[in-house]
Amino acid sequence: MKSILLLALSAIILSQSYGVAYAVHVSGHLGGGVDLHDGPVLTIETDSSSYVEGEVITVSGSVSDFRESDPYTNFDVTIRLIAPNNNIVSISQVSLDDGFYSTSILAQGPLWKIDGDYTVSVSQGSDRNASTIFTFIHSESEEGVTEEVTEEVTESIEISEEELAEKCGPGTHLEDGVCMLDESSESETVSANTGSVPTEGFNSWIYSITFTLLIAFVIAIFLFLISRVRGKKTV
Repeated sequence: MKSILLLALSAIILSQSYGVAYAVHVSGHLGGGVDLHDGPVLTIETDSSSYVEGEVITVSGSVSDFRESDPYTNFDVTIRLIAPNNNIVSISQVSLDDGFYSTSILAQGPLWKIDGDYTVSVSQGSDRNASTIFTFIHSESEEGVTEEVTEEVTESIEISEEELAEKCGPGTHLEDGVCMLDESSESETVSANTGSVPTEGFNSWIYSITFTLLIAFVIAIFLFLISRVRGKKTV
């Protein structure tokens, strides 16, 4: 009788021990219950805390309880990149290599429109998740574009001024976009104008005297002829 009771008690103890061990094994794989690891099972990180447009973002991490022969831990992880407005920028699946993973994302494209904090998260299954945050800005790219535009505008202005200067002609120069006379040309013009005024006045005076004398001479001849005709009639 005692042997039967002892055998039954041993069977109960063994079954309970097996149940506890199985529960710990399953909970360790599913993320619930007892966690035999000190740190997080799934980790993620980026190679920098901030990026600008055109840079490459390296995302890496690990699965601490990875075992190649265990189907609960040996499957791909899913990486999502989410913008500040909660739009998904990219999503991909990455294979594990001895419990580690790594992938690269180019910070460029139509979905990279907003400056701010971007969230990159990793998940394995439905209950293992981890995430990290980095900052994305466009400032350096915008400065580069602004400098290029400024250089193009300056070059265009310089070309336009050269073309205008060529069209001004001899004796002139371009000043504030307007063709102006050179100082030497202005002096010559002033002196020429100043000297022509007396000359024109003198010529006009000579012409008027000559015309007056000519008229007087014609009148004198006319009077002389009249006096001769009257003298003949008297005789």
